Amino acid sequence: MLKIGTRSSQLAQAQAQAVSNLLTSAGIDNELVLFETKGDKILDRALDAIGDKGLFTTELEKALLDGLIDVAVHSLKDLPTTLSSHLMIGAYVLPEDPRDVLIAKPGVSWNSLPQGARIGTSSLRRTAFLKALRPDLDIVPVRGNLQTRVRKWKEQGWDGLVLAAAGVHRLHWQELISSYLDPWICVPSPGQGVLAVQVRDDNKDLRAILARFNDSQAEITSKATRAVLAELGGGCQVPFGAYATWTDEKTITIRGKVADLTGSRVIVRDVAGPGAHAEELGKRLAQELISAGALQLL
Repeated sequence: MLKIGTRSSQLAQAQAQAVSNLLTSAGIDNELVLFETKGDKILDRALDAIGDKGLFTTELEKALLDGLIDVAVHSLKDLPTTLSSHLMIGAYVLPEDPRDVLIAKPGVSWNSLPQGARIGTSSLRRTAFLKALRPDLDIVPVRGNLQTRVRKWKEQGWDGLVLAAAGVHRLHWQELISSYLDPWICVPSPGQGVLAVQVRDDNKDLRAILARFNDSQAEITSKATRAVLAELGGGCQVPFGAYATWTDEKTITIRGKVADLTGSRVIVRDVAGPGAHAEELGKRLAQELISAGALQLL
C-alpha cells in the first residue's frame, strides 16, 4: 500500500486525494497519511515572522526521508526552491488557475471596491502588489487555512479577501469569487496552482510511475518561475511574484515583479525564450531584476 503524505487541512487533503485518484487509475493501491506542519500550528504570527522556508513542507520531507511515506503532495508554491538532499519532485501535476482572486459580497468587484476598503490576505506578496495598485486599501493580515480565512472575512465584515484561485477551485467555492486578478499585474507566487509530488530520488520504480502523470508544460513554467526566486535568494514569504506562460508551442514569456511592502516602489521585468531553456531564462530575469535594484526591496 503506497503511502501519500499530506497536510491535514481540507484543501491539502483534496489535493492529495486528486493525486491518489491518479495513482488508483494506474492500479496502485494507496492511502493518505496526514501531518501537521509548523505553519499549520503557529497561527498567531505572520508567516514572515516565523521563518520563511519549509514552513508547510519540512515535516512531510522528514517523513519521506524516514520512510514513513512514499510520496508527499505539496502546493508547489509552498516548497522551497532548494529541496532536502535525496528528495526530488517526481511529477508536476494537475495545474490549476494560477491567478489570485478577490472574494467579496455579491455585486462587489475589484473595480467597485470603495475607497479605503479593508482587504484580508495572508501574503506579503499580495499585500505589496495590492498596495501598489490601490494605495488607499487597508490590508489586514489573516492567517489560517482557507475555511478559517473565509470565516474571518465574514465575521469581521471586511470588504474582501484575496486568495489563490487554485485553492478556491479545488474546494469548489467558485461562487465566492467576485473577480480574478490579472496575473500580469497581481503576479502570482512561483508555481502557484501546480501540485508537486515529491519522492526519494533512489526510488526509481516509483519515479517511473510518477513520470507518467507529469504535466511537462507545467513543469517548464514552474521551473522557470522558481529559478527566478532561487536566484534572488528569497523564500516563499517575500513581496515577489513570477508568472510564466506559453506564447507558442516552443516559447515562454516570464514576468518577475518585486515591490516594497508599501507598494510605493515596484520593479517589473519580462524575458522570453525557448521553454527548453526555462531555468536559464529564469536566472536571466532574476539578474535583470537585481540590476534594477530588486534586492533592496527584498
